[in-house]
Amino acid sequence: MTAALLRPAPGLGPAMPCAPHPLHGADRNWPETNCYVDLWIELLHGRGLVPEAMLGFTLRQDFEGDQFTFFKPQAADLERLYGLEVLELAVYDTLEAQALLQVRQGRPVLVEVDAIYLPDTQGTTYGREHGKTTIGILALDPDTRELDYLHNAGRFRLSGDDYHGLFGSAVLPPYAEFVKAVAPPMSPAELPDAALDLLRRHRDRAPGHNPILAFRDTLTRTAPALVQRPLGIFHAYAFNTTRQLGANFEMLASHLAWLEAAGTGRFAPASDAASRLAVEAKAFQFQLARAFHRRGADGLAARLDRLAATYADVFAALDRALDR
Repeated sequence: MTAALLRPAPGLGPAMPCAPHPLHGADRNWPETNCYVDLWIELLHGRGLVPEAMLGFTLRQDFEGDQFTFFKPQAADLERLYGLEVLELAVYDTLEAQALLQVRQGRPVLVEVDAIYLPDTQGTTYGREHGKTTIGILALDPDTRELDYLHNAGRFRLSGDDYHGLFGSAVLPPYAEFVKAVAPPMSPAELPDAALDLLRRHRDRAPGHNPILAFRDTLTRTAPALVQRPLGIFHAYAFNTTRQLGANFEMLASHLAWLEAAGTGRFAPASDAASRLAVEAKAFQFQLARAFHRRGADGLAARLDRLAATYADVFAALDRALDR
């Protein structure tokens, strides 16, 4: 193995899996959120930065008619808080060659790949099922065909046929980005006030309606036919609805708890309400699963009324904390 090629990006420590951030702890209701947010949590954690500071964007989640917003950190927030710019990687040669060039400069490469080649998904998609996901490439060695990468809640390595699968020929190049340090990150003393300012801005862009009521109304129409479909549809549907909703609000709860601990305001009531919503979304996901097994959706959509009321509680408590 060529150590120079497999060296991690600066601040990421030795080229071995690192302990996940507490936001990915086993005690969480949603230990994983979505591939992009999870990747950023671990990328920032690996650099010794505070991922909780970026999570104000979760206020903007909406129901988009067929899914809850696939929530992602805002590029402008990442640059302001951490001095990191996210740039698109134009793949005009091979992904392998261009990823190698970027990581040699200490720039992680974020790329959409097929999860069938990711050994960390053993038991779900690895070697069994194609699925799109995003990883963060930290280092690679073309000679030994090894890759050091971030995915979901951790840091992993792959090699051999999996390496070839990721970098093999494709009809179209994958979408890829790289992360470039353009300024020093904010100091711990500056970070809470900046995060609070961003929270206020995201509050101004939050939906003007209750998105859970919109989800309820849609599910009322679609659930009878939905639960007749194969169980595999449940997993995809739940990932894009209940999991995105629950994970989003658990992240918001952590953000507000961090702001409270930093002394920026009284956010505990809003944090507690967001935590309740995360728990209720998980409970509703179990109810949805049972509806698929029963092939019946009677009363399913009406159970969302409780979640909608909790959503209203989150924003009422938050607005009191923000003096809105």
